[in-house]
Amino acid sequence: MRRRNAALGAVLTATLLLTGCSGASNGSSGGGGKVVLKYWGVAENTDKASKAIIAKFEKLHPNIQVQFTGYPEAQYPTKIDTALAAGSPPDVGDMASRTWMRAGRVLPLDDVAAKDHIDVANWNKGIVGDPSQPNTEPSCSYNGKLYCLGTYTGAVMLLYNADMYKAAHITPPPAWPPITVDQYVKESCQLTRKGVYGTAYGDPVTFLPWEMYASSDGKTVAGHMNSPQTISTMQTLADGIKHKCAPSLSSAFDPWQQGEDFFAEGKLASVIAGLDNLKKYEKAGIHYGFAPVPTQPGQVPYFSIWTDGIGVFKGSAHSAEAKEFVAFVATQGQRIRSEITGDPPLDLKVASDINWAHGIPGRLQGLEILKHARPPVFIPDRWSVYGPAFDAFGYVTSGKKTAQQAYTDAVPAVQDNLNKAWQVWDKAAQK
Repeated sequence: MRRRNAALGAVLTATLLLTGCSGASNGSSGGGGKVVLKYWGVAENTDKASKAIIAKFEKLHPNIQVQFTGYPEAQYPTKIDTALAAGSPPDVGDMASRTWMRAGRVLPLDDVAAKDHIDVANWNKGIVGDPSQPNTEPSCSYNGKLYCLGTYTGAVMLLYNADMYKAAHITPPPAWPPITVDQYVKESCQLTRKGVYGTAYGDPVTFLPWEMYASSDGKTVAGHMNSPQTISTMQTLADGIKHKCAPSLSSAFDPWQQGEDFFAEGKLASVIAGLDNLKKYEKAGIHYGFAPVPTQPGQVPYFSIWTDGIGVFKGSAHSAEAKEFVAFVATQGQRIRSEITGDPPLDLKVASDINWAHGIPGRLQGLEILKHARPPVFIPDRWSVYGPAFDAFGYVTSGKKTAQQAYTDAVPAVQDNLNKAWQVWDKAAQK
């Protein structure tokens, strides 16, 4: 999914930036024969910008056709796994599984980065990783090697309406450091009035630091998901919903899917949402701002970050052309996407070169916050593992259980899921 925590920029040289060209887009790919690149991806990710990037690449490379096939997000990994088992994977695909990287099913792209002057030092740590944090899950790298490239930077942040804060005589949260969850909920209740919620947020597991749910090695739940601080935090967030300072997590209102629309309509003073749809807010005349996700004392601030990372599958009969396409996506593709969607480029230097922020306070704040991103603790198949945690928060918000009861009860089931997920991960490495 395009906006998932989950759950991937490029620096061009001065000459490349001025000419708008790269080594991957000079109109020649060699060979002269017609090449069809099979590109499989998540159907929900396909948009006007994606189509424009493919069209521009094909125009510059008339002997290469990019044939895109989209699959529903839930089906996509299985489609790739089946194709890999049959020895017939696509040439290019969305990198939806780290197992493919670990098992050597996709080609490293460090040579592409070097050839096309893509300096990953300017990429976000949440996407390329941090050598000082080995047991983490950056979007596009594994074991020190780069396996995918993308066009934009997606992130979860606290989006707020500056005018509503001013009217309530509340100082807006800073771009850094983050405010606490307790302060966030308290101020959200102060911002709530008839027809306007003070905020909206999804289940806490989708935005709080993963260290509140698991050990630093990603293998132990007890003592983390049911720690005094985690329990207190869950109760505070549940109380915010019970006191109607935030809408309930129901099919009638999903904070992620509908929160941004409600914000644009002036029905929310704040919402934990993505760094996108900015043109919508600007067109609506909303003076918005961004702050990092609220974080409890003693926790290292964290927020989800991602990109539309694509890579080249091992066994492609056209790996050279496939790498050429991926390089184009990560260079000119960044600029094309930003022009069409307004999303921030993956490379923050490109964002500066094209004046992406345009001096707008909210955009400048978003760029400042991005500098502090970090990859999450690595947890195999994390969203399936933590299903019982989602259920636990539902029990608390409905009043069926206290946070202490709900999360203590959920620990054994989550730990069992986690053990199985690690067994699957380790077994896959042996194949």
